[in-house]
Amino acid sequence: MALPLTIGIVGGMSPESTLAYYRHIVRAHVQAHGDHGYPRIVIASVSFQKYIDWQHSGDWGAIARGIEGELRSLAAAGADFALVAANTMHKVLPEVASPVPLLHVLDAVAEEAARRGIRRLGLTGTAFTMGDGFYAAGLEARGLAVVLPEAGEQHTIHRMIYDELIAGRVELASRERFAAISRGLIERGAEAVLLACTELILVAPDVRYLDTAEVHALAAWRRALAA
Repeated sequence: MALPLTIGIVGGMSPESTLAYYRHIVRAHVQAHGDHGYPRIVIASVSFQKYIDWQHSGDWGAIARGIEGELRSLAAAGADFALVAANTMHKVLPEVASPVPLLHVLDAVAEEAARRGIRRLGLTGTAFTMGDGFYAAGLEARGLAVVLPEAGEQHTIHRMIYDELIAGRVELASRERFAAISRGLIERGAEAVLLACTELILVAPDVRYLDTAEVHALAAWRRALAA
């Protein structure tokens, strides 16, 4: 039997999501196989503040160059393929020259949505993910319809992510507000709410949802074992 592939993760954006990816991969393997022979994982954890600054100043070129450098580090550490453990950063992947194959979050989401029979997703995430168009267009190109929160709701979710969740802080008022926004998306025709920010699981709503961190991480685990 071939050895599993080594998974590379560009993490640190934020530490909450990086922990979740690692935990999902390891726990899925232990649950499925009853042993600790999970794939080797190498993580390049960035210093996140500069990425936050680049996002809010619109310097997406700097983000692309930063991620490209981290991917080179992962390749040097032996990664056979890699993923970026953040949804918003996928905006720059078309401009990134990766030395190893990349596992795109939208491919993992589309595969999981098809498995669950979901065709229409309520998209939640940062203002960049919800409002810049790249993410919704990517979902639609993969055969999924998209329902977006209203403009004020998008602002609320974005503020919640950057002011609270990336620091691991969960406020009751924010949890209740996100639940209300999620219910509204379902009422407007979404079959499930897509948590397209890897920290939003911290305020998981009381409606059907897909957690991109879990979906993406498990897709990486399956790919590693398919070697």
